[in-house]
Formats: sequence, C-alpha cells, structure tokens
Amino acid sequence: MSLAIYAAVGALTGLHASTWGAFKDSPFEGFRLTSFTRSIVLGVVSGLLLNLAGAVRPASGVLVAVGVCYTAERLVTEWWKTILREDFQGAYAIPMRLAVRGRPVDARLPRYAVGAVIVLGFVVAYLVASRLSVHSRQASYSAALLVGLGGWLTAFGGAWKDAPVEGFQLAKFFRSPVVATVWGCVLLAFTTDLPALILSAGGLSVATIETYKTFLAGGPPGKFATKPVRFVPDRARRACRLAHATTYLLLAAGLTATPLHARPGATSAGQAGRELALLAALVWASAVGGLVLRSTNSATVGTSSGSDGLAEPTGSLSDADIHRASR
Repeated sequence: MSLAIYAAVGALTGLHASTWGAFKDSPFEGFRLTSFTRSIVLGVVSGLLLNLAGAVRPASGVLVAVGVCYTAERLVTEWWKTILREDFQGAYAIPMRLAVRGRPVDARLPRYAVGAVIVLGFVVAYLVASRLSVHSRQASYSAALLVGLGGWLTAFGGAWKDAPVEGFQLAKFFRSPVVATVWGCVLLAFTTDLPALILSAGGLSVATIETYKTFLAGGPPGKFATKPVRFVPDRARRACRLAHATTYLLLAAGLTATPLHARPGATSAGQAGRELALLAALVWASAVGGLVLRSTNSATVGTSSGSDGLAEPTGSLSDADIHRASR
C-alpha cells in the first residue's frame, strides 16, 4: 500500500478514536478541539511511520493496517495520559494517571521510570514476536491463542486502573481478551506476521468495544461516573455520531476494494478462508456503521448523585434527556 493510503488509514483510525472520546466526555468536559484533533494527528503520524518502517506487509490488506495503526495511536495516547500528562486528577472518578490501589502517583520520577520500563517491554516483546512466524497448521493453532495477547494486556491494565474504584468485574475483565482472540482468528486469513496479528487484533478489539460501550450499550463513562453533567454539546455529539458511523462505512468501502490475491503458497482452502474472513469483516463494518446511525437514543452519559441539583435518572440518556436535565 502507498504512503497516501497509510495516511488515510491513520486519519480514519484517529477519527474513530476522537469521535467516541468526544461523544462520551464532552458532557463533562465540554467539546475540546485540541483533544479531538490529537488522535487524528497521531493516527496520521502512526500510519506514515508504519509505512516507512514496513511494519505491515503489503499483502496483508487494509484491515490489518487499520488494526495496527489503531493500536499505535491508542498506545501513544494512553502512555502519555498515564505517564506524562499533568492534570487535576480530582476531575475524574477513576484516576487517569498511573495509580497504585486507586491513588495517583504524583511524583514524576517513579512515573517516568515505569513509563520507560513499559516502552522497553514493548520493544523487547515486538522483537521476540518478530522472530516467530505462522506457517503450519499447528503454528496457526498456537497463534490463535497468542493473538489475544493485546486483549489480555488491555484487560490487566484496565483492572489495575478501575478495580480499586469500581471493584473487579469478571465479565468486563474477559471481554477484551475474547474479542481480541476472535479478531485474531479472522486476521489469520490475511497475514502470518505474528507482531502484526497481535497488534491488529488488539486495536480492532479496542475499536469494537469502545463503539459498543459508547453508542450502543449506554451508561456513563467510568471515569466520570460520579461527576455532574456540566455541558450540553448536542450539536457536537450529533456530529461525532455521524462521523463515527462514517468511519465504519469508509472501512467497508475500503474492504470492498481490497483485492483478493492469494498469499504465496496458499491452498485453495486458505484462499477460501481469506475470502470468508473479508466478507465477515465487510458485514461487520457495514452493520456497525448502520447501528451507530440508528441508535439515536443510546448515550453514554447520565447525571449522577454528584450533579448540582439534578435528578439522578436510571438507564441511558439521549442528548435530549441531557438537555432537559441540565436546564
């Protein structure tokens, strides 16, 4: 794929992350243009760097590139929030900074040391995984277990951050590993590169789960669960919903245009598996895009007991509900 395609993939992944983030957080923080554009810029930069580094093989296709790019953008953003960002942690119900037993680590030196260890760990893990390949059927079975690694890391990181405040939630803990493993099994049809498989499955897992939590499931975001609704960004949230759905429809269009060239040495069964996996991804992208557009009453925020004089509703709130409650 060309440099321009990677830039487009990066912009698409960044827009996806920006829209669910702004949709969830804007009733509590207001719509922030700098925060919104940050993920888009990071996505484009990630796409360009992945192209220059050759991190995704050209024959892997758009779907693998989207997943790897999404992981790169999320890793950089979450690492920055956890290690480097200096902001008031009292604004959140769950600390966004590195925390131990729910208490933020304010000292910079320990945070920076932990951040350096995390970066070193990822580099070493990537180099080790790069020496492995998935060619035989037995190796494919092993890879099906390894590709969920990104989901396991997400689960452990989320539990470390959330469990001291919310309590340990078993179903929530296993959600990311299960979704990442499913995605990994789909992606096995497109590439035998283990690092790309793990990174792409992890990225697509995050994208899928965040869309579900934000636009389909309802409920307040955990980090603002006890905080009051302070803004009524109806127009911005409608635009975010439309843009988010558009990212899925654009991905579906990109998958439609994906050539179905067989991998070198691929059997007829392997080629059929690739075609089936591409069809499954196409149906997924089209269906989710449509659901996001249709689910106009599924919001992810609600007023809480900490709201200034606002009644505490039950269930999920639509933009209209928030507007009425905030008057």
